[in-house]
Order: sequence, then structure tokens, then C-alpha cells
Amino acid sequence: MKNRYSLSFLLVICMILLASVTGMSQNVLEKKISIRVTNQPLDEVLKKIENLGNFSFSYSPDAIDVKRNISLQANNLTIREILNDIFKSKVNFKERRKYIILQNAPPEKEDAVPENFNLNGYIIDQKTGEKLANASIYESVTLASTISNQFGYYKIKLPTSKTSLRLEVRKEDYIARSITVANRKDTYFPIGMNPDTLKPISSISPKIPQRSDSLHQRLTIPQYKSPVMDSLAIEEARITDARRYENLRKTYLTLQSEVQNAFASARQAINIKNISDTLYRPFQASILPFLGTNHHLSGNVVNNVSLNFFAGYSLGVSAFELGAFLNVVRGNVTGFQLAGIGNIVGNDVTGFQYANMLNLTLGNFTGFQGSQMLNYTGQNFRGFQLAGVGNVVVGTLNGYQLSGVYNYAHTVDSGHQIGLINYANYSKTVPFGIFSYVRRNGYRRYEFGSNEFDYFSFSFKTGVSRFYNIFSLGFSGLSNDKSIGTLGYGFGTAQRLGKNWMINADLTANVVLVKNQNIDEIPAGLFRFSTSIEKKFGQRFALFAGPSINLLSSNYTGFVNTEKSNVISPIWLGKKPDSQTKNYGWIGFQAGIRFCNWN
Repeated sequence: MKNRYSLSFLLVICMILLASVTGMSQNVLEKKISIRVTNQPLDEVLKKIENLGNFSFSYSPDAIDVKRNISLQANNLTIREILNDIFKSKVNFKERRKYIILQNAPPEKEDAVPENFNLNGYIIDQKTGEKLANASIYESVTLASTISNQFGYYKIKLPTSKTSLRLEVRKEDYIARSITVANRKDTYFPIGMNPDTLKPISSISPKIPQRSDSLHQRLTIPQYKSPVMDSLAIEEARITDARRYENLRKTYLTLQSEVQNAFASARQAINIKNISDTLYRPFQASILPFLGTNHHLSGNVVNNVSLNFFAGYSLGVSAFELGAFLNVVRGNVTGFQLAGIGNIVGNDVTGFQYANMLNLTLGNFTGFQGSQMLNYTGQNFRGFQLAGVGNVVVGTLNGYQLSGVYNYAHTVDSGHQIGLINYANYSKTVPFGIFSYVRRNGYRRYEFGSNEFDYFSFSFKTGVSRFYNIFSLGFSGLSNDKSIGTLGYGFGTAQRLGKNWMINADLTANVVLVKNQNIDEIPAGLFRFSTSIEKKFGQRFALFAGPSINLLSSNYTGFVNTEKSNVISPIWLGKKPDSQTKNYGWIGFQAGIRFCNWN
């Protein structure tokens, strides 16, 4: 057992040492040395560099003139910089483990012009001399781009056919540089950058408007338009909103970060962080977010037309986007956006958006948003939302939400919510559904009462005063001459008559429950239309009373015993029912107490 642990330990040590040696051997060109020679043969100078860097050169003396004398003075420079100074781009060199291979650069033919050329060098902090890693280097016309590596070294391939080329260099917290490329041949081209010293005091400087981008870390959290409320609800609303806003802020930032990390390659993420410029292209086609005609700058490009065979990722779309599976846009979309699975947009959409499963827009939306499953808008919505399962508007709705299951909107300013379940924090309009709940200015009543059919009844009413849903339960005990109770659902409306007075009109359909009833049997149904007058006492308590018109339809005769009178006796419609009657109609009466919401 002890020998086995010892062997495992030795294997781990060997792997660590091997990784260390491999890592060192792969970074020979980045080793820094100091050397000073005057008028010495090149081969002797190369030997000294080998000894100082602990590596070997590999070259053919017939191909490289190593007998020529050179002078060199380098103080703490990388081997790459020293070789570039010695050979002046006339010799190519590449690293292989602990060797640096030297080869003559191919001679240039006068008649033949190469299709491409390479620029390479270091990105350097001009104040400190530090090599800058993760800087973005790109050409805005061809969209050629690269990122400086961990040692600050970059290499970019550019076409020789372009008459005008400008190299753009961007690094977060550094002043942007734009450099005209004059030569059309391979060149060692180090680039210096200056720190942006004004950035630390930007918080106290006049704020410069920046490009809005909700999938970028510099976004702002959506703000909501506060509805008009009575003074008694203001403080409660303020505290609740502050708590909800903080929860939303955390969720929103997490969502942005996850979306960006999920759909951007590592190189794209660095470019997004560094580059604040917006690039424009009339057309792009991509297979994956990091594999397309926008290359690794796709997160910084706005396209007129965008086609994505699997998934696409861009800064914006201004006319049309089609994706077989997924479209991801960091900024704005204008026009048509269609996806087989989902559309994800980091800021605003104006136009038509459709996906089979999910539409996720983190900004404002104007137009039509449709999905067979879910639609989500993170700020304000103006238009029409249609979903098979659910619609969500985190801000203000001016338009319509139609879904097969549920609708959510923070504030409904105009239009309607239409679905099985509707929720709004504040609504100026009427929601239509099986269950509607408006938190601040909605209508809610918890009602306890009695009527001629049920000794005890309970109803919950929710929605808005103009149209609300009613859920009712009645109970008559175990009396031999009555049913056990009723279970009902309906709709109603309420109208204010003056201070603390209100009139209600309700229509409900009830299932009548009897003793020994089979679970799949409905022996009788009760339909009731009732009106009542409500008088409020204080903010939360009210009394009500009023008449009702009732129609009971039964499968059996003699369902109601008309010979025994209840506490509240009915007024029969037509002749008094007998033992052969299956359908009953009467005028009844109801009364009780209600517990109200603030409104």
C-alpha cells in the first residue's frame, strides 16, 4: 500500500515537472535577456543569445549569412524583439520546443503580388513599457482581427488588394488608436498605447451617452414608470418596489452575464469588452456564433440582413434575421426576426419577432412578438404579444397580451390581458381570464354570507371593479332536506355609487353537491344572477345585501323540498314546484360581510 502511494506521488511530481518544462519550452521567444556586442560575427552573437536564453538555434549557414558582423545593444528585451532587430524581417523564425528555427524569407517576385501580408509585434504600454495582453486589433473594412496573447504579442493577416487599410487597436482603460497601414508586406510592427487617465474621474464628469447594450456589462437596469396611486398606498408601494427592484437587478445582471458567456467565444468576449465602436455590414451568414462572415467581431457588427444556419451572434439587425435554431443580438433589432427555436435580444426590438419556443427581449419592444411557448420583454411593450403558454412584460404594456395559459405585466397602461391567468401590478384596463389579479388598484373581496339555498357561503372575487372573477363555495350541513353544498365560478362587475357605497352584479354557475354522489356525476346545476349593495366601514370591512334570480336544473324530480321553509324563503317563479319538477326558478336573497383590499 505504501509503495503504491509513493508511486502515485512520483507520477504526479513528474507530470508537474513535465508541464513546467513544456510551458517553458513553448515560451522561448518571450524570454527576456540583455546583451551588448560591437562588430561581432552573427554566428557568435547567436551563440551568446542561445546561452542566455537556454535554447538552441536551428538554421542552414548556406541560407543565412552568419559571418557578417553586427552590433547589438538590448536591455531586458524579448528574444523575439532582438531577432526582429537583427534580421529586419528578412529572416523568418518559429519556435519548436527548445529550438528556434531560422529561415530566409522567400524572395519577393517583381511581377507577383502576394494575396496577403502579416503584421506582427507587441502591444506596449507607452508609460510603463509593459506588454499588454488581451488587446483587440482589427481592420474595420475586412473585419480581420486578432487578440494580443498573454505576452502582448499579436499577428494579423491583411489583404494586399485593399487600397486603404487602417489598423484599429482597442484595449479597455486605454486610449483607442487608429493607424494607417502603408506597407503591403510582412512587417514587425509594435504598437504603443496610452492609459485613459480621464476614466477614473468619469463618475464626476458630465456623462457621455454610450451605446445601449443590454448583453454588455455596461448596461443599465430597466426603470419603470410609476402608476398614479392614492396617497395611502405610496409608502407601501415604495418599500415593495425597492425590494423587487433589487431582486430584479441581481437577476438581470446574472442573465446578461450568462447569455454573453453562452453565445460569445472567448475572443468575441474580449472584443466586446474592448471595442465600443459599432461596425456595419449589409449582410452576414454564420453557422455558429463564432463561425461566420463577421468572424470574431460579430458581437460588434450591425447587419441589415442576417442568416444563421444554427445560431448567430451580432450587435444588431436593421432589416431581417432568420435563424434555423437561435438568433442572439446584443443590441437592437429593427424589422423581421424569425427563429426555429428562440430569439434573444439584448436591447430594443421594433417590428416583427417570432420563434417556436422563446422570444427574450431585454429592452423595449414595439410591434408583434409571437411564440408557441414563451415571450419575454424586459422593459416596456407596445403592440401585440401572442404565446401558446405565457407572455411577460416587466415594464409597461400598451397593447394586448394573448396567451393560452398566463400573462404578466408590471403596468398595463392601455390594451388588455387575455389568458387563463393574468397578473398585473397596476392596470388601467380590464384583464379577461379565468383568474385575474391586479395587485395595487385591483378589486378583491373575501365574502362570507348566507342565502336561501346555502346556510353558509364563501366567495373570492378578484380582478378589477369593471370585471372580476368569482370563486364560490356553499355549505348546507348535513340536513336531510338540502344538498351538501355548491361549488361555483362566475364573473361580476361593480360600480361606485358614492363615498363608501358600491353596487355589484354577479353571474355564477354552481355544481350542486349531494350525499353519496359519484365522482363523475353532476346531479344538478345552479345558475345565479345576483345584485347587491355594499357599504364600506373603514378601509377593509363592508356589509352587503341584495336579491338574486336563481335557476336550478336537476336530473331528478323532487330535488328541492318546497314544503319546508328556510331562514330566507324563496319567491318561486311561476307555479310552486311539486314532487315531479326537475327545473326550479326563484327569487332569493343574500347578505353577509366582505373583507376588502385597499382600493
